[in-house]
Amino acid sequence: MPPISFSGVTSRGPFYTPILRGEKLHTCRKPRKRPIKIGDQLYLYWKCRVPEHLKPIHLIGRVTCTSVERKKYSEFAYINRFAREDGFKDCLELQEWFGDPEENGDDLYDVIWWNPGEMSVPLFRKWKK
Repeated sequence: MPPISFSGVTSRGPFYTPILRGEKLHTCRKPRKRPIKIGDQLYLYWKCRVPEHLKPIHLIGRVTCTSVERKKYSEFAYINRFAREDGFKDCLELQEWFGDPEENGDDLYDVIWWNPGEMSVPLFRKWKK
C-alpha cells in the first residue's frame, strides 16, 4: 500500500482536482528503492506532511496500480496528451515542472498508471473553505 503525495498546482488547479475529476491518469516519479508494482493499492494524499487542519483535503483516494513504465524524460517531455493525462495543460507546462528536456532528457522516471473509475474515496471528507 504505497503512499503517493501530491503538492503541485498547475493551470488546471491543484493536482487533487484533476485526480478527483478522473482526468489525471498517472504520475511520474523518480524510481524508488522499493518500486511500485502492478496490483499495488496506492494511497493518494495531498501534501502528506502538512497537518490536516492546514489544507483543504488529506486523503484524495485509493487506487490500484494498473501499469508501471520506466521512461526517460525525453520520451514524454514533448507529448501533449501525456502531459494532460498527468494533470498539466500541455507539454510546455509539464516542462516547466520537470525542467528543460534538453538538459534533463536522460533522467529516469517511473510512470505509474491507475484507473480513475475505480478510485475509492473517503466516505467523509472535510473540505476546508
